Amino acid sequence: MNDVPDTPSPRTRTAVTERIIAHVTRGWPQLGDPVVRYRGPFCYVSAVLPGHRDPAPILRLRCQGSADHWAIAIYLASDDRYTESELPASLGPKTGTPEQRIDHTFILYAGPSSQDSAQPHPTARPRPRNCDTRPPD
Repeated sequence: MNDVPDTPSPRTRTAVTERIIAHVTRGWPQLGDPVVRYRGPFCYVSAVLPGHRDPAPILRLRCQGSADHWAIAIYLASDDRYTESELPASLGPKTGTPEQRIDHTFILYAGPSSQDSAQPHPTARPRPRNCDTRPPD
């Protein structure tokens, strides 16, 4: 028996839409509000990218039974389709919260989050303290 609903409830859709809009406008204020729409079990997220007039598709989330558990598919402009099977390994797990999925895909289309610029990247190695960075004489 499949416990995952065919479509997210109206309450889940409203909550997830609010979370997506808040997260994108905080992290990528230059994009403005994203466009969020639903069809069946899917949540589609588009945004107006720099240099474009119209919203471009970015990702599709597939409901996995709760507001915090969604599968991700990224949009492939070259094929005009969404894909779950061709995700780069750098995106991490194929399911997660909407915010996690946005962080992993928006960076591909719009660069790092403005919130990331104040913090070092999680994979960045700290600079050694005893290292003299002056060029040799």
